[in-house]
Amino acid sequence: MASCGKYLLFLTLIYINIAVCDFRFAHVNCNPGHGQFGHQSLLECIVSLSEEAKSVKITTVYWYNDQLGPETLLINYTSSDHSSQPRFTLAEPNWTGTNLNVSMLVNNTMITDVGSYTCKVLTVSGRAEASTNLSVSAPYSTPTIGKTDKNNQKAVMTLSCNASGGYPSGGIHWFDEHKTDWTTSSKQHAIKTKDGRFSLTSELDLLSGSIYSKYTCVVFNSSKGREGEAQFNVPASLLSTKHEGAELSWKSKVVVPVCSILGIILLLVVVLLKLRKRGNMVDEMHIPVSTPLNQHLNHPLNQHLNHPLNQPLNQPLNQPLNQPADQLLSDEKEMCVVCV
Repeated sequence: MASCGKYLLFLTLIYINIAVCDFRFAHVNCNPGHGQFGHQSLLECIVSLSEEAKSVKITTVYWYNDQLGPETLLINYTSSDHSSQPRFTLAEPNWTGTNLNVSMLVNNTMITDVGSYTCKVLTVSGRAEASTNLSVSAPYSTPTIGKTDKNNQKAVMTLSCNASGGYPSGGIHWFDEHKTDWTTSSKQHAIKTKDGRFSLTSELDLLSGSIYSKYTCVVFNSSKGREGEAQFNVPASLLSTKHEGAELSWKSKVVVPVCSILGIILLLVVVLLKLRKRGNMVDEMHIPVSTPLNQHLNHPLNQHLNHPLNQPLNQPLNQPLNQPADQLLSDEKEMCVVCV
């Protein structure tokens, strides 16, 4: 029993010594990788050794996908043998234990390769490991644009723009010839295909009265980068509908206010003319008190009063007026007030 206890103690000390050596002698430094769908991707990892372990050789290199776990090794390189899964290999084709570059190549990168990976190395002095991530992108195909069946009964025409083969999911924007963005008026669809990439479709309804001569659909990736575009020229027969509606709208917005303003101006002119005419009549009927009596008697109003038809019946037609001048002025003022 005593010998067994000593043996267990010996193994424990060796494990502690190896754990200390893990962090003292070897370190694995990795950089995140990015690859394109269908191309080769690189996950770069370099081993660094301390001064005390410069002559230490690497005996084993492991690579595995964290989602699958260490039970499913992608790469297993030793000093005497090596094995790897299809599409995965060390970046150094003739790797040996003295080579500190333990980077991994991923051939024919797929969307399913996205994720976290761990690289582990073993030496006679200890072990070390590090994790890194692989991201994948795929460009979208050149978009195509054309007419499609109308989903909106109010639409004159429905445009459809399609782009496929991209990853991650992006978006399609619509612009007219004036660079006005009509994306909010469109309907977007993103369908994930079997290989993990996306197929994008966007539909834009063209309504009567708001149709432009040219529309452009532009494909943007997930990073808001512009990838491709396509243009569509609207038939002239549809543009005529737009122009008629636009002209009618212009007339209703411009002609009606102009007519209203002209009507107000004419009304003011008529009122001013009437006020001016009334003022002239009052000025003609007004006689200053200092006016000589003979001028007063010759006033047109007095001549009207002296007309034979305005004389009393019992007074001769040729009888002169015997009323005083003051009385004449008073009577004339009263008549002026009545006229006014």
